[in-house]
Amino acid sequence: MPGQGGDVIMRNDADRPTVSSADFARRFGQLRQMQDDEAIFVTHHGRATHVLTTVRHYTALQEGGSERPVDGAASPSLTDFADCLTIGVVLIDFDLRVLAINHVAQAQVDRTKDDLVGQRLFSAIPLLQGSLIETYVRRAVTSREPCSAELPSLFRADNWIRVDIHPFAHHLTILVHDITEDMKRHRLADARQSLREAIAVHDGIGYACVNIRGHIDRVEPTFCDMVRLSEERLQHVAMADLVPISHRVAFREALDQVLTGKGARTIDSALLSNDGAAVAVRVTIAELRGVYGNEGAIVLLTRQ
Repeated sequence: MPGQGGDVIMRNDADRPTVSSADFARRFGQLRQMQDDEAIFVTHHGRATHVLTTVRHYTALQEGGSERPVDGAASPSLTDFADCLTIGVVLIDFDLRVLAINHVAQAQVDRTKDDLVGQRLFSAIPLLQGSLIETYVRRAVTSREPCSAELPSLFRADNWIRVDIHPFAHHLTILVHDITEDMKRHRLADARQSLREAIAVHDGIGYACVNIRGHIDRVEPTFCDMVRLSEERLQHVAMADLVPISHRVAFREALDQVLTGKGARTIDSALLSNDGAAVAVRVTIAELRGVYGNEGAIVLLTRQ
């Protein structure tokens, strides 16, 4: 502070202006004439305890202006953080008024932030009234205990959501995660397992799973009986090699169409048994598609 209190202001090892608390009390009239971008550290027994600065400088710091020190940079707000998430986030107070809602939650409930913030959640979204979500939220408000539930979505037919409710000192955070794909995968997995068990006890139906090259990965006992070979002998065998030459071209064409994503195929064909006989079969081939794309095909056979 040139020309003002030069005998008061000192520099510490960090090269920042300091003043003792005793001098601060005596020389405040001089100190208050500091520059707008200046900050003076007030010390007590050599340790800085307070900082004197101007209102203009303080306001600039609060607003994140260029004068803000790097090590004092403002952290992102809770709302900014919520908008980075891929799940729905709703903050409400204990009067059930919406404090904030991220863009994912806005899409989930088909409402905009302007429609909801400041409004009572269940009045602003009538579809939630009387729902299990309302029950869990009100229970969390009363008990201050977190809870979680997996529920059918009220906004999308055949969709499922997981709702996590976390009470804090002054608000509740509601997290809404769409789990439809997870639910479908688990349900389809159960259906496939039941289908495999049904086929296994039906001695007239056999099947083999082949990879994207058309080689056998897995077979079940009825298929092994048809060709008179064990499962170990059939592992990694090209499925087309088990078909008589007279039927092989048609079989390969059907399998290639399935493996290239052109849909399931059914053809009349035959299998070569280990004893040299040809077994007439009807063959249905369908694609095995996983999360990352085509994983091969399933070949279903019935005797003719």
